[in-house]
Amino acid sequence: MEIELLHQAPASSSKGTILLLHGACMGAWCWTDNFLPWFAEHGYDSCAMSLRNHGNSPERGKLTFRRIKEYVEDLRITVEKLNGPVHIIGHSMGGYILQHYLSEPSAKVGKGVLLCSAPDHGSWGLVRKLIREHPFLYAKSNLTMSWLPVITEGGNARQVMFSQHCPEERINYTMKHIRDESFWAFLDLLGLDRPDPKKVQRPLMIVGAEKDYLVPLKDTLKMAKTFGIEPYIIPGAAHNFFMESGWEPTALEILKFLEH
Repeated sequence: MEIELLHQAPASSSKGTILLLHGACMGAWCWTDNFLPWFAEHGYDSCAMSLRNHGNSPERGKLTFRRIKEYVEDLRITVEKLNGPVHIIGHSMGGYILQHYLSEPSAKVGKGVLLCSAPDHGSWGLVRKLIREHPFLYAKSNLTMSWLPVITEGGNARQVMFSQHCPEERINYTMKHIRDESFWAFLDLLGLDRPDPKKVQRPLMIVGAEKDYLVPLKDTLKMAKTFGIEPYIIPGAAHNFFMESGWEPTALEILKFLEH
């Protein structure tokens, strides 16, 4: 299986590799206007992958039944193709996958960054919020085994993924590229297949967004406490902050973490 891997090389010699791992319903495309070129400009081989059944990666069975452990295997296969040291940045579900992977990482892996990551203790904070604020759409998602109603219906895209000042064209661009997510992977995110923080073998940075709808701030803080890490919280930011303006200071903080 040939996983989609976008690559942007640095202008001069490489400091190593940055691998960007997308979240639920997304693909490698979500990094092309921001982190992918930025880390290349700062001296890294910058790569973004698409998990199976996402982006331009091949279909492997019906999407509904894919599991987090399969996505972990996609990450493992991709890392082995890259030149070390490999630093991995996982967003949302990608951060949850990264937590699993770092329990048995390749020797070439350096550091990891959990970016608005689904928490190790399960995404029940989001479930409670959806039941309270969008009970019909949440029920529809469960009945149809599809995550899309929560994101795409009722004008929810801005509320759940972006800030109130995000340009409409950026949201429309995302909606044209977004796809459904595995229902079984969602169950894994709830705790059916939880990572074990005690087994994580590499240095971690945890980045949270103050106004994140999909990963409530209290979940990020709880996860950071579990890992014993002081999190970097972005004031006023939403879940997909890196697709909006003003992401560069956070990228710079990540760069400082990777290089010190």
